[in-house]
Amino acid sequence: MTTKLNFSFNWFDWFLVLGTTIVSAASMIFGTGWDWDNIRLRWDTIGFIVAVTGILNLVLCAKGNIINYIFGIIYNAIYVYIAFNSELYADSVLYLCYYLPMQFVGWFNWKKNRNAESGKVNVRHLTRRMLLIFLAVTAVLIPLFAWILQLPAIGDSQPWLDSATTVVSLIAMYMMVKAIAEQWYIWLALDLLQVSKWTVATIGGEEHAALTLVMFAFFVANALYGLILWNRLAKK
Repeated sequence: MTTKLNFSFNWFDWFLVLGTTIVSAASMIFGTGWDWDNIRLRWDTIGFIVAVTGILNLVLCAKGNIINYIFGIIYNAIYVYIAFNSELYADSVLYLCYYLPMQFVGWFNWKKNRNAESGKVNVRHLTRRMLLIFLAVTAVLIPLFAWILQLPAIGDSQPWLDSATTVVSLIAMYMMVKAIAEQWYIWLALDLLQVSKWTVATIGGEEHAALTLVMFAFFVANALYGLILWNRLAKK
């Protein structure tokens, strides 16, 4: 089996990476960047690294490239730090105990399951048995998480919506590690949900909403891209 780590990008890959990077930079510069009193630029280096590593993780994953997990480790580790410092303790625990470890699990699983010629992960389709298991897990976890989020100590304003998006994200991450093509339908649905939310926010004139909307539009494009590529890989 080849051990070569292919880092080649086509024009659409660069479009997604550079587009998201530019939008992230614009958000920092024009959103909260300029301090007119001191006439200087405040640059959020950590936030920028999170944005860049995040999109590299997504694009490389869409290509079935194992290198995505290197950027995924960086992204998730920094996000744990950011969430903890922002007192988003539930997020920090979720990323520390699930998303970050799953990057290592994904790396070793993909390493054992790579195509001998292309070096890309061998993709498979969702079976009926796996679908039934995922539906059963979802039916149990969504009400459980919603109940936890409604507790006075947490006081989530949208417990059922947040619970549903969290649970299906957890399942999608598991499907990514197991190289199941249908994971992209979940990411696409979640990204479209974000697009609709930020479209309303943009129309309402909320600060930074337009740039965030553009960012999630790139994520939608990447989810479609991943869906197409992984369906091709599953046929090989």
